[in-house]
Amino acid sequence: MNLTTTVSPLEDVKAEMLLVTVFQGENELSGGLAWLDRILGGQIERLLTSGEVRGQYKEFAMLHVTGIGTQRILLIGLGKREDLTMDKIRSVVAIAARNCRRIHAKSLAVDSFAAYGIIPYESAKAIAEGVVLGLYKFTKYMSEKRAAKYKDTIEELIIADTKKENLKELQNGFDEGYTVACNTNFIRNVVNEPASFMTPEVFAATAVENLKGLNVNVRVLDETQIEKEGMKAFSAVGRSSNCAPPRLVEVTYEGKPGSPWIGLVGKGITFDSGGYNLKPGTSMKHMHCDMGGAGAVLGAIKSAAETGLPVNCVAVMPMAENMVAGNSYKPGDIVGSLEGKNIEIVSTDAEGRLLLADALTWTRRKGVEYLIDIATLTGGVVVALGYHLSGIMGTDPALVKAIEKAGNTCGEKVWELPLLEEYGMQIRSHVADIENSGGRGASTITAGMFLKEFTGDAKWAHIDIAGTATIDSSIYPYVKNPYMPKDGATAVGVRMLYQFLSDYAANSCKL
Repeated sequence: MNLTTTVSPLEDVKAEMLLVTVFQGENELSGGLAWLDRILGGQIERLLTSGEVRGQYKEFAMLHVTGIGTQRILLIGLGKREDLTMDKIRSVVAIAARNCRRIHAKSLAVDSFAAYGIIPYESAKAIAEGVVLGLYKFTKYMSEKRAAKYKDTIEELIIADTKKENLKELQNGFDEGYTVACNTNFIRNVVNEPASFMTPEVFAATAVENLKGLNVNVRVLDETQIEKEGMKAFSAVGRSSNCAPPRLVEVTYEGKPGSPWIGLVGKGITFDSGGYNLKPGTSMKHMHCDMGGAGAVLGAIKSAAETGLPVNCVAVMPMAENMVAGNSYKPGDIVGSLEGKNIEIVSTDAEGRLLLADALTWTRRKGVEYLIDIATLTGGVVVALGYHLSGIMGTDPALVKAIEKAGNTCGEKVWELPLLEEYGMQIRSHVADIENSGGRGASTITAGMFLKEFTGDAKWAHIDIAGTATIDSSIYPYVKNPYMPKDGATAVGVRMLYQFLSDYAANSCKL
């Protein structure tokens, strides 16, 4: 997709489709939009005054026009002016992109939103994300005929502005947004792959291949090395699969020598059967997506390296299948850990935290100041927060707030849950140091309390994305977002973690 930035009135922009936005309750047009409407003989204003279009958020109408540079105008509502957010801009652009694909339009023109007081850089970044993310569809296993329906037809995106001095910022913002959005779609593809293909070994090879040429060091540990390093909890889960042995992927990016290091850890279960605590069949449909945390971490550090963020970051992805075999770990087992703590296995379906326990210790020992893990960890977070928010908790309030701010910026919102010491009683073991499950009550929090045991003195935050990492329209059809897929992996966390790293860099590596 080529980007053209231009200083041009809307009526002169040449494109097959022009996106025009209006606010709810504002029927009187102004500025460039008013002039455009005069040329069109008042078509837009008539739609507004008649009530046919009311400017409600995501409401749209298509106008076929003549006498100006475009053939069609897509009129979309942004809701009330005072409620305008970057996420709404991202969403309406995604709607426009999908309509372009529907009618096979090859060029889309978008106003820079400068008239609404939006910073050009941020506007172009949101526009790029809206187009790229909105057009995503996992088509690898579709027939050529069916996949053609979802083929991206947009060859040129045009962003129009009234000031020449804004064009460079528009280009820079678009470039960043395009890079991160493409990496988000890359991770969506990785997570959507069936478990029969995307094994821990294939994930590791995919990471190595897609990080070639970047300013990163990549290290992959196989099952023998994982066990030799003392990651006994990780190894216990990894041994449960006879045909897909575990891997640990470590990616180091040094973008600002001498500054503090950030550790990112992502849960990488490529399929979760539940082990001997077998899941019901209906609960296994999306268990190939249980490595969404590892995907988020990979996408974030790849984006940071490609955009050259001035930060230091190490990303660790423990990868395993959680299966049933003769040598699988079992309920009642006691397994060790890299931390030296012994863990009583209450449930083999609480396996992700075993991987994370050793990976958190491993990453912490790299000397990181900040430690963030992200995981599809508990069904409890879905009960608590549904499918619109990820859960977050941590030991450092500034870190948690910084991630929350990043999530609000990119549209991947989080909600903080309490890490009170009282919850630690639920995972106290009578035969070992700690239990790996505290039962159904407050299960998301007790999972966080378990992970906290392996974070030491690092400033730590944990993000539970079990409710936001995938979408199943047959189960929850009310989850609708124009730049999210209707089904499958969302790659939530890629943009949030990248935004956090970007904010951290912009603040001179301070929170």
